[in-house]
Amino acid sequence: MFNLTHPKLVTLAETEGYAEVADFLEDHALDSVVPAICMAPDCDHTADLEPDQRAGFCEVCGRPSMKSGLVIAGMI
Repeated sequence: MFNLTHPKLVTLAETEGYAEVADFLEDHALDSVVPAICMAPDCDHTADLEPDQRAGFCEVCGRPSMKSGLVIAGMI
């Protein structure tokens, strides 16, 4: 089941200019590089990463905590 209400996913969609998470996911579902967000509680850094990224390096906080929006939503 998809999780469209995760706070980090909502933040990521808003940062990318979307009012609705579903629109964000629809636009990026088939891309080879997608928006990702740092999952650390004190960091909301975003970057474009691989769609299946689960532990990418965050250039702001230095942790391996970047996760693709598609992974957060449960699409991958």
